[in-house]
Order: sequence, then C-alpha cells, then structure tokens
Amino acid sequence: MKSRFLYSLTLVLIAVAAHAQSAPAPPPQPDPVLGSRITEGVVLGDRLWLRGTMISNDDPLGGLVSLGLREPLRQVHFNRGVFAIRKIGRDLWVLRQPLPKERNLVLSVWENNTFRDAAKFVAAAKDDPIALLGDSGLPAVLSQRSLRVLSANHKSWHRLPLHGKLRSGVQVTVASPMDGSNTLYVGLNVGEWGGGLQRVDLKTGVVTNIERRDNQGLCAGPLNSDCDPVTGVIPDPQNKDCVLAAVGLVHLGTSHGRILRVCGENVTLVWRKFAPRAPNIKESVVEAVYGLAPDSDNGFWAITWRALYRFSADGTNQKEYALPELKPVSGVYLGRELPGVIVVRTDVNWAVSTSGYTPLVIPLEVALKTDK
Repeated sequence: MKSRFLYSLTLVLIAVAAHAQSAPAPPPQPDPVLGSRITEGVVLGDRLWLRGTMISNDDPLGGLVSLGLREPLRQVHFNRGVFAIRKIGRDLWVLRQPLPKERNLVLSVWENNTFRDAAKFVAAAKDDPIALLGDSGLPAVLSQRSLRVLSANHKSWHRLPLHGKLRSGVQVTVASPMDGSNTLYVGLNVGEWGGGLQRVDLKTGVVTNIERRDNQGLCAGPLNSDCDPVTGVIPDPQNKDCVLAAVGLVHLGTSHGRILRVCGENVTLVWRKFAPRAPNIKESVVEAVYGLAPDSDNGFWAITWRALYRFSADGTNQKEYALPELKPVSGVYLGRELPGVIVVRTDVNWAVSTSGYTPLVIPLEVALKTDK
C-alpha cells in the first residue's frame, strides 16, 4: 500500500498542472435537487428517472427528479435524502432518508402518479445502505452488514446478517445471474482507488472478494480491487450462471477498461478495445468502459468515453455508435439520438479520478423504442 501511495502521489504532482488546464470546468452551481452528480437512472413508463448525489459531507444524499420523454417536463419527487432507486418488474422503488443524519429509512413505491410509503426500518450503526435490489420480485436493501428482504405483504422484513466486509464506492451496481441462484455480485467504483467486485451468498450471507491477478505487478489484472473500478454489473444473457462486469478508469494520463465474464470465482476477458486517443491522453490506450445495460434483443450495451457499443449475447461486437452531442434538457445534459438508449452526462467518475465528464447509459423500454 505504501508503494502504491507514493506512486499515486508522484503522478499527481506531475499531472496536476496539465489537468487543471485541460479538464473541463465543472458547472459553477450544482443542480438544486440532483446535486453535483447524477449517480443512476432508469426509464419507466414515459419518464426518465434520475437520482443525484450531493457533494457536501454533511448531507451527501441528493434528490430524485423525472423528465417526460415525450414532453421534457421536469418533476421533482424528493428534494433530498434518496439512497437508491430500482425498477422491479413494472414498479419503481425508492429508498430514502426523510430527515438528515437520522437512521430512519423509508421504502416507497410509485403508484397512481405518486409515491406511496410501503415499509420502514431503522438502520443500525455502521450498517448504512449500499444498494436497492429485487429478490424474487420483492424489494431488498443491501447494507454494509446485512440484507433485508421485504415480505410479500410489505409488513415485515427478513434480515440476513452478512459474514464478511462489504466495501463501498461512489457508484455501486448489483446483479444476480439469470439462473435464479442465490448469488449477488456487487460492483464497486472508487475511481483511482479501484473498487473491484464482491459476491454475496444470499442463503448464508458469506461475502467473497472476486479477484484475478495474472502476475505480481502493482495493478495486475484483469480484476484487481486495488486498481480496477467496476462501473457496471449485469446478468450474462448467454451464460445463465454468470454476470458481466465493466471496468473503466481514465486518470492522470492513463486509461484502461474491459468487459469481464464472472462465473462463480472464475473471471475471463470478454472484450477490450484500443483507441487512438482519449481525452487528456497522448498515447494509444484501452478504452474505459463506464457502464453496461441489457438490450431488449437479448444482447447488451456498453458505453465508453468515446462510443456506445451494442453486443450480441455472446459478446460479439455488432455495432459501434459515436456518442451524440449532449444538450441541456431541464437542467440535465442528455442525448436521445442513439437507438434504444438515453445517454446522460455525469461527473460521478470525476469525483474519484481526473476523467472529466463521463456518459451514463440508460436503456429505453421496448414500447418507447417502437412507439414513434
């Protein structure tokens, strides 16, 4: 760890002046509801839902807004306090903290054009929520020390203690294989400090670190929790007992990224691409992958700082699209020119690297793609 710290410190001193001149300046004022960065988004019905993260350590939770896809009217649903959003089936669920610095948490569901509070719980000390997910169609809250699954009648929680330490990050993505196994993979994005991938056994609560380091190098990979931020995790559409994980980092004159297939503890390379040039980088580099999303045709999308890629289920690259110009819509920079997805600008990766703005890919629903 000491050698890594000295190495990073040296790079910082060398690159800080150049970066200050070349990196785009952040907006002078953060969005009053979404805060300084958009962390996640989903499309449900005819609206795009976006969750933000405030920059203040005293009140780090941002709010929730939605934008109409046919008419870009912005609606504010919560001004602050939103931990996570999740589409489970045809329902949108929101985990939120109504009052700052309190341990009381509320799970709300979107019904009849409003949010209804469905359940509550009190988070124990050092058991902060990490992600919201679906477990057999029921909402579940993954925390640092436990997994809570809401009962079918929404009146009680089943709590599974975790055995092992779950890490955290500026972005956390979760996914389970399509085979219905009791396994959850947790991808962690901490930028220049790595992040990596962890696995949770949903029967026993055992937490396992998933790594693959092919040599003794400082940042040897292809999956190294000290150096590889995992920016997306989705079910593998071809291998029903596996997931796909994206790695992406642009920082201090370097760029690396890849798409990995993870089956149990077995990690294999699916895709990576050398690009002629990256922002703020002089040499040929490997493109950083900043997100994955399922495709309606049983394939998947991957987005980098320079392009959107559509893959078939086996990971064969079928189509490459240049990223569109992102334009302001109700205070959010986004583009809808690409087929099947919305691209949203965020500086979430900028919080932990020198990436500048990066794209967030959000898949459209099938009905919206075909309804012209």
